[in-house]
Amino acid sequence: SPTVPAGITTARLVLKSKAKRELVVHRVPAGTTIEELARGARGRPEQWFHDWSFGGPSVPRDSMPDAAATLDLRPGRYLLVAYEVDPSGRPRADKFIWREVSVIAGAVLIPARFPVPDLTMKIKSGQIEVSGVVRTGQRVVQVENASGRPHDVLIGRLKPGKTLDDVKKWDRDRTEPAPFIYVGGLTPMSTGFTAQTKLVLQTGLHVVLCTMRHSGERERDYQRGMLASFKVN
Repeated sequence: SPTVPAGITTARLVLKSKAKRELVVHRVPAGTTIEELARGARGRPEQWFHDWSFGGPSVPRDSMPDAAATLDLRPGRYLLVAYEVDPSGRPRADKFIWREVSVIAGAVLIPARFPVPDLTMKIKSGQIEVSGVVRTGQRVVQVENASGRPHDVLIGRLKPGKTLDDVKKWDRDRTEPAPFIYVGGLTPMSTGFTAQTKLVLQTGLHVVLCTMRHSGERERDYQRGMLASFKVN
């Protein structure tokens, strides 16, 4: 819809073509045109995510036709950017499509309340804290960015015999296979923002990591220690 009500909103990404994509929900700052903001998304620079990026659904799993993220949207104009994702799971920074959506304030102000999560991930400076006990099945995962930088979240189930050290050594910029099976995640969100996603979790040890590379740094966040694990029983 071209307009949606403000408050807790679920953005669902449904893929109907061969290309895989992820979705970023970004509020348009006052005094900025939608075209200017869309041009700024080219190259996927860190600065573009620094302010007013609410996150969004990462590319769906191979076995799933869609992915969703629940966000607390405030009144205003929003840009939805769907980056194409290559076979290795990396967003193609210069291949994206976009459209505008308006978020309208309702007549009655209803306090925003996210569903109670099964698992909470809090991103702080240089680390990810995971809390909650989860069992198999579809579960609600909440991500809070309490750091001073934008961050994304990737969640995977470790392959047999693989450890967190294997994840830290993994080079996402090459074609080598990941030491985990991709489960889902959220696209970059600005500091101070919270978002949720629903994932189907299977038994095993899982890893959560940030894949962003910040300006002036050679390594990605997870290679610098921004990753954690949790077990699904």
